[in-house]
Order: sequence, then C-alpha cells, then structure tokens
Amino acid sequence: MEKADMLCRRFERLKAERGSWEEHWQDIAEHIFPRRADFSTHRSAGDRRMRRIVDATGLHALELLAAGLHGLATNPAARWFSLRLRDGTDAASQEARAYLSSVEDIMFAAMHAPRAGLASHLHELYLDLAAFGTAVLFIGEGDGGDLLFQARPLSECVIDENMDGTVDTVIRCFSLSVRQAYQRWGNGCSASVLKKHAEGHVDEQIELLHAVFPRADMDREPGKATAEAMPYASLYLEKESRHPLQEGGFEEFPYCVPRWYKTATEKYGRSPAMSALPDVKMLQEMARTTLKAAQKIVDPPLLVPDDGMIGPVRTVPGGLNFYRGEREITPLLTGGNIPVSLEMMQDVRARIRTMFFVDQLQFAGDADMTATEVIQRTQEKMRLLGPIMGRLEAELLGPLISRVFAILSRGGLLPAQPAELDGRTFDIEYVSPIALAQKGQKVERALQMLTIAAQLAGADPAVMSRFDGAGFMPWLAGELGVDPDIILDDQEMSEKQQAQMALMAAGPAEQAASAFLKAGQGAKAFAEAGGPLEAGASEPLTRPAL
Repeated sequence: MEKADMLCRRFERLKAERGSWEEHWQDIAEHIFPRRADFSTHRSAGDRRMRRIVDATGLHALELLAAGLHGLATNPAARWFSLRLRDGTDAASQEARAYLSSVEDIMFAAMHAPRAGLASHLHELYLDLAAFGTAVLFIGEGDGGDLLFQARPLSECVIDENMDGTVDTVIRCFSLSVRQAYQRWGNGCSASVLKKHAEGHVDEQIELLHAVFPRADMDREPGKATAEAMPYASLYLEKESRHPLQEGGFEEFPYCVPRWYKTATEKYGRSPAMSALPDVKMLQEMARTTLKAAQKIVDPPLLVPDDGMIGPVRTVPGGLNFYRGEREITPLLTGGNIPVSLEMMQDVRARIRTMFFVDQLQFAGDADMTATEVIQRTQEKMRLLGPIMGRLEAELLGPLISRVFAILSRGGLLPAQPAELDGRTFDIEYVSPIALAQKGQKVERALQMLTIAAQLAGADPAVMSRFDGAGFMPWLAGELGVDPDIILDDQEMSEKQQAQMALMAAGPAEQAASAFLKAGQGAKAFAEAGGPLEAGASEPLTRPAL
C-alpha cells in the first residue's frame, strides 16, 4: 500500500506540473487536431469535434507532415534500418554478413506483422508529435510472444526525466469497465470492484494507474528471475481505492517518448502546431469574415421603404411582396472586397504549410529538370529536417529497435550468432530516404571528385591510379542503403578475378583448338555434300550435281 500511495502522490504532482501544457494542448486540438481534444474537456464518443474549424488548412498540413514522416522515415514497405559493427568494419565472412542480414529480416518482419500494429500506431504517434510536440509509444509483448505496439494518448500519460534529460518514467491514467478489469485481474480486484461485478454493474467505469519507472537499487534483487530483479518496475493499481492490482517489471524501458523541439528547462516538447497556432486562428476568423462578405453579395440585405410594404418582406425564391408607392425594394451594397481577402488567406495558408514542413516533404520540380536534378533538390529540402531526425533517432527509432532486438533475442527467435561476432557490438544505421538525404553530401562530394579526376586523366592518366575502385563500390552501397548482398566481398572478388585470369590465360589455346575443330567439321560436311576438299584431302575433287 505504501508504493501505491507514493505513486498516486507522484502522479498528482506530475499532473499538476503540466497544467499550463494541457491548456495549450487543448487549444491546439480544438483548432488543428480536434479528435484529440480531451485534455481539459471530455466529450462522448461520436461527438462532432469540428465546430471551431472553418478552414481545415492546419489539419491538412498536420496530416501531410505525419504521412510524410511515416513514408520517408519508417516506410513499412521498405527496410529503413540496418545493423553494422560498432568498430566501423564490415563483417569479414559471408556467414557473418548472412547473420546480420537474417537478423534484420526477422526484426523487420516481426515489427511490421499485422498483429503488431506498428505502422498504424506510428502514424498516430507522428500526428501527436507534430501537434503537441510530445508522443508516447508502448512496446510490449502480445499473446504468443508477438510484438505489440500501442500509441498512448498524451492526455492519459505524465512523464518524468532522469538527470540526463531522458524520459525514464511514464504514469498512465486510463479507464476500464468493471467487466474488463475482472477479466484481467479476477479476484485480485478490490472489494468494491468485486462487489460491483457480483451485482451486475459490469459496465461501470473505474480509473486505473499504470506506472513504469526505474526500480530503486534498494528494491532490486539482481540475479533473480523475478519482477523485483528487473531494472524497470511496472505497477497497476486502482486510482480511487489505491488498491494494487499487479506488480511486474521490464528488462528495458518499454516506452518511447519522442519530443519534437525541447528546451533544457522543460520536460515536454514543443511542436510545429504551436508555431502555426496564431496563423491558424487568424485564418479561421478570416474565413468566417470572407464567408459573411460573400453571403452579403450573393444574398444582400435589402432596403425597404418604411411606408410602402403590405406585410413582411419575403426574400425566399418565388416570394411575392406587395407594396404601394413609387419606391422599390433595393439591395444594400456593402462594398466588401473579396479578392483582397482571398489573397490574404492564401498568404496565411502558405505560412501554415511552411511551418508544417510541407514544402520539404512535397516537391514538384520544373518540367525541364532532369531526374538527377529532381533527386538533388529533394535531398536538399529533406536535409532541413536533419535536427528533427536526429531527435527522432535518439528518442524513438533507436530505443524502438533496441527493445525489439532484446525481445526477439530473449524469445529465441533470432539465429545463433557466429563466433567471430562474439564480444562485438552492433550499431543501428538508418537507410530510409530522409536518413540517406542527411548523408547525401558525402556521396555528392565523392562523385564530384570522380568527375574532376576523369577530366584530369585526359592530361595525366596516372590520376586515376590513385582511385580505389574496388573499395569505392562497397562504400557507395553502404551510403546509399543498398542491400550488401549484391556487392561481392573481398574473398568473392578475389575468386572472381582468379577465374577471369585463368580464363584469359587459357584463352589463346582454347580459341585455336575450337577454330581447328570447327574447320574440320565444316570441311567434312562440305565433302559429304559433294564439294571440293581443302588441299591435302584424300577424296577426289568433284563438282556437285546441278
């Protein structure tokens, strides 16, 4: 009970600390991401949430940014990471290379299995990240040892950092029905929940807390295969009664908590949506004003003589109005300038798209540009996302891959490691399009050097002798993220060169023998047809019959 009291107090303190954040997030959600507007107000399922949005440019830009990050950084249709040795050398043998490639294949297949749900939950995570600056992804194990990925709503989670600024604590507050809680914990539920279940109040909601945090050294018992021995504690409890439901643990921190931008004095991140919020709000007001102006032009107010009408004015189509006197009903011209308003709105929309990096993620080249120029321009634009990708790799992709590797390794789902790799450490190399764009300058400089060297070789052929062509291809394949299996290693290259040299050495003799054999076969066939033999033939020369 002491742990439960401590966790409840800590949750309330962390929840109170982020009060100003929740007001900000609620404002963003209502104007840009309405289906997440549950921070300070709670709406029922199916409620209409677009009431404050007249122009959806902000929402559309947010969705484009999330989709662009998903497709360019973690595309489920193409491998976006690989494993490399930390010392910078390639695996020496074909066996070691095959092992690394096999591990990559198994990890990628497990991560993107339909039951794991990584693709859909990563998209939700990118939406939260671009909108609120902070997102939460849980990486667990499902039934049967399968991976399980779940993007947790930020409204449910509070976080805390260690002394290095890394998130190491997540406390989640969520609701389950009495029936669901009983299905999960059975008689381990509190007496009040068991009573509600027995009385048939199975649909009543109860609030639960799930806390994951580093286990204090004094509470940990290393060397024992128990929850108390694991580095991270996991505790479920009922919030109202503070009744502990389950205590467990994790070998690794099971949450990834990326932040978009972050200052040293803040735990939570800041987002593109926060930068765009003033323009988004202004665009809503401009859209409302423009609509009113357009309505006044299409359906203008009327000037009606105060003594000429018989009955109320009917403005519906086909309406009849009876009046006396000479003055007619005329429209009131307000003089609104809609073209100017539309031009200003387009300017605001362009600023909003720029703040959401739409220009960097969508590139439309000129019609006369070559494919190479389009690729170069696209990479230049994606390099502007370099700082963002650096934080994503450190707080999302790296921890995600490390956690997946550990789970699969403990489950015995990875192949046996070759002896030559014992004691060697692996590093993660990202080979997604947006990651390769960050390294594109190295390739461009190398190709530029080769172009200049080829030009200089016209004057001095010795220039190219300094170029290691055999070493350049493996390096280029690694920089471009090409599958290493299509590149020969040193041993395979040596065997190929020896075979070519042997073929060249045997070439003249084999060619002479082949020519002699073909000549003999041709002469015999011609003689059988009745033609003359070559000089020295034993058969008499005869002329073929006509």
